[in-house]
Amino acid sequence: MIFVIAEHKDKKLKPITSELLAFAQRLSRDFSRPVTAVVLGAGVEALAGELKAKKIDRVIIADHPELSRYTPDSYVGILKSIIEQEKPFVVLVGHTTQGMDFAPRLAVSMRHPLIAGCVEYEKRGDRLILTRQVFNAKMNMKTAVRGEPPYFATALPGAFPADEVESGGNAEVVKIAVQPVAPRRKLIELTGVQKGKADLSSAPIIVSGGRGLKQKENFSLIFELAEAIGGSVGASRPVVDAEWLPREYQVGSSGQTVSPKLYIAVGISGAIQHLVGMQTARCIVAINKDAEAPIFKVAHYGIVDDLFKVVPALTKILKDLKTA
Repeated sequence: MIFVIAEHKDKKLKPITSELLAFAQRLSRDFSRPVTAVVLGAGVEALAGELKAKKIDRVIIADHPELSRYTPDSYVGILKSIIEQEKPFVVLVGHTTQGMDFAPRLAVSMRHPLIAGCVEYEKRGDRLILTRQVFNAKMNMKTAVRGEPPYFATALPGAFPADEVESGGNAEVVKIAVQPVAPRRKLIELTGVQKGKADLSSAPIIVSGGRGLKQKENFSLIFELAEAIGGSVGASRPVVDAEWLPREYQVGSSGQTVSPKLYIAVGISGAIQHLVGMQTARCIVAINKDAEAPIFKVAHYGIVDDLFKVVPALTKILKDLKTA
């Protein structure tokens, strides 16, 4: 059995859940094992209905009022109990802030290893080989899982395309009774992202600017392009270090890791620290006057020209299309 730990927010499944299902369905075909999605939360029946329509075998619901807010202690306690009873082959978790909060604790509590940040896998005989990126994504490392299952793995956002998930199923839904443990840490307050600030984690389109913009005032070009295309604004670390934009706009190893459908990099040379945070985007467009800039090595489309000519022209075209 292959377990997928569903991640959700505000009664909606997060994109990483679909990516995990795509990963699980591939594993299911290769290893001939059924797929089970596990949902923890309060009032999550609707999510179970959404999941059961996917081509999976079962959905397990752990529904309790005390699970209305995520805590690692509750997740670890409940998931450990379910896993001990169901004995899955592998447990898949998103390599997200939440996933990396509870997955290591869960694996350690069960005395099993965790392979974090997986981007691919292969089957060698009956063995599962997981691939993860190391050294700031400069190299891939293949790890053979050994010992008795379950094996624990987190999948890097964007590694397994969500649109590859097969639907048309009618999975069995199993609701189990749970009693969450008292958390050692109490959530006092949730503060939402203020209007106008960056929340890039689920943005489908991101327009990021770098130091090629030369000065803070020129970042208006990025905001205008983002508005015209219906995207969010991001930035490279030098922009944030120069205090042109606040830290929450930063994309990269020391900022946010994103995986949008479209990522437009404007005036960004492409330091490895930045590439780590965006290279799993479905489509990358780079605009830079330096043809040798590293960003072009990961870009699907590149424009080698002066951004101060290209960006205004592109923005105008997009605005004209809207009014046409």
